[in-house]
Amino acid sequence: MQQDKPEPEGSMEWRSPSNIALIKYWGKQGNQIPMNPSLSMTLKYAFTQTEVKWRPNDGTTQGEFDFFLSGQKVGPKFEKRVGNLIKEMAKAYPVLNDLYFSITSLNTFPHSTGIASSASGLSALALSLLSAAQRATGKADEYPRFLQKASHYARLGSGSACRSIYGPYAIWGGGVNTESSDEYAIPYKPHQDFEIIYDSILIFSEKPKKVGSSAGHKLMDEHFYRQGRINQVRENSIRLLKALETGDFEMWQEVVEQEALSLHGLMFASHEPVLLLEPDTIRFIHDLNAFRAGKGLKVAFTIDAGPNIHLLYADEHREIIRNFISEWIMDHHLQIQVLDDETGKGAKQLFE
Repeated sequence: MQQDKPEPEGSMEWRSPSNIALIKYWGKQGNQIPMNPSLSMTLKYAFTQTEVKWRPNDGTTQGEFDFFLSGQKVGPKFEKRVGNLIKEMAKAYPVLNDLYFSITSLNTFPHSTGIASSASGLSALALSLLSAAQRATGKADEYPRFLQKASHYARLGSGSACRSIYGPYAIWGGGVNTESSDEYAIPYKPHQDFEIIYDSILIFSEKPKKVGSSAGHKLMDEHFYRQGRINQVRENSIRLLKALETGDFEMWQEVVEQEALSLHGLMFASHEPVLLLEPDTIRFIHDLNAFRAGKGLKVAFTIDAGPNIHLLYADEHREIIRNFISEWIMDHHLQIQVLDDETGKGAKQLFE
């Protein structure tokens, strides 16, 4: 740990990306501990940029803050989430109780589009607050340890946020390898063929999800297939890591798509069934399967807890896949937004 001069007043800004889970996190226990491990691909262009300014507070309120997202003051639900995160961090950094925070945040992507804004938002916030805490005390961790702590705190804000710290891929959850943990994510570097994967996100609906993430995870508490899901993830994690390590696109496609469909199958089979897919979601998958049959294309779809599709593909097939998407949209006379992204490197500090 480095010892620097304490800074009771200052500012810090971080940029943190969203991520798309390939091995899905669905179900949790305790204090944001996952029911099963997950593995995600970090995005590059879909990110949240957060600046935290701090100064001593007036002593009447602990961890006081104002938070503005895209120029608008955040609502009470998210405000409570931020307050809880500051309280958790203050257990290790009591100085946070003595500070006032002015927080401004901006997303590069629209809300409710199949991109996890909580992942990018809470990870950017955790990084900025941890920077503030360490600068206010004058005790800064070495960079790898700092990122691990930030991942831990990001997890307390939003489970998937812990994976956004790292790129190009991240693993969260114990038992995947000797370094993986339930408490924080770890970075993962794949075979060179998987270092850059493109992601076209088809927005079939921008409506808020019918079921929030917390309620969705709770569906697994008494789920009939809970243990089966845990067993499935164990096997799929082994297979996906093997595919990523060896450059096996066929196995990668099988696992990624099985994980996406299993997630929605689990929702269908819950004691309170949930259907989040749109008719056009199903139609696109059906037509994609027909289009790619026998072509050997390095492409796979995945879907988070919503109707919007992430179509993942290798650079060598970028033109043919993007042409297919454009033609499919025109053929079906749809007006849908497509966001293009690719594998990213993780969070980045913008200035000191």
